[in-house]
Amino acid sequence: MTRQRWLELGVVAGIITLLLGLLLPAVHQARVEARKSSSKNNLKQIGLALHNYHETNQCFPPGGTIREDGLAMHGWMIMILPFLDCSPFYNWIDFNEPWDSPHHWKVYEIPIPSYQLPGVDTHFTSTGYGLTHYLGNPNLLHRNSSIQLKQIREEIAHNWLAGEVAGNYQPWAYPFNWRALGTKLCDGPNSFGHPAWDGVNILLADGRVSYFSKQTSPEVLKQLMDAPPVPASEQTATPDKRFETDDIKIYEFKLQSDPEGGNIYYVRGLQNSKENLLRMQVLSLVDYEKIQPDEERSKGGPYPKLLFRVDRNTDIAARLKESSLAEDTTPEQLAANVKTLQALQKQLP
Repeated sequence: MTRQRWLELGVVAGIITLLLGLLLPAVHQARVEARKSSSKNNLKQIGLALHNYHETNQCFPPGGTIREDGLAMHGWMIMILPFLDCSPFYNWIDFNEPWDSPHHWKVYEIPIPSYQLPGVDTHFTSTGYGLTHYLGNPNLLHRNSSIQLKQIREEIAHNWLAGEVAGNYQPWAYPFNWRALGTKLCDGPNSFGHPAWDGVNILLADGRVSYFSKQTSPEVLKQLMDAPPVPASEQTATPDKRFETDDIKIYEFKLQSDPEGGNIYYVRGLQNSKENLLRMQVLSLVDYEKIQPDEERSKGGPYPKLLFRVDRNTDIAARLKESSLAEDTTPEQLAANVKTLQALQKQLP
């Protein structure tokens, strides 16, 4: 190859490198802006749901319903589900039982997209609860609260309802999903803000969503934090509890069954960073390809059905034979499923 040809190739390579250097930051910035916009939309939906709840009940939902004996029942994020088009989940809740009752696992293990930040790859606690990346204003959403708009009308432009948090995420069903705003953003996991975009989107009490950079002055944040009504400290107190959420990933594995059957069977579990299973359950799901779409939409589904949970002592073979999977498999498929589940069971703590 001639020297001239090498020079031409070098020029082309240089131009390509230059273009990539110019384009990649722009692509990254576009991705960041798209995520910020998506999060802003989440907060708008939450704000609309809160105001629709208020219109229906003449007050905002309680931040958390806590019984006189101290038992924590349910939080504000479950109260507004009907106004987020999540009525089926809401209808599965038994409000006479506490939030962490086994009866509610099938609901509270489901991540709600409107409660999660796009780009944050932390969706579950180590015990399987779906997380929220937004928390509420303790002045308006606290223990057994019932704040009305007329109580904040004069300060509505300087008050807020919820915002993005930087870490120490909590289950969206937790009855204590509020946090003091503080006077500094993106200041560790207990603060508000999203470090990836150097600031925070905050849902204001009038329904607007505003972006505040991490350089926002403490005086401005304090004005928001102290906007009335200001409850007593015991009303905003929360348990000293942290949920394990780091490096928790969902694990799914399809089980063998009749390909012509109306159900899909699969294993769902959670793994830690070492890919060890922390928990495991067997579920069935109506096969989308074999149902009437209009009929299923009217039901709000389809949604997974929990067949059984698996721990170190579960008799896999017996539980499978008792389940509908036994009817939808050949003896050979059933035996293979037993073997697969037993192998996974050995990984459980």
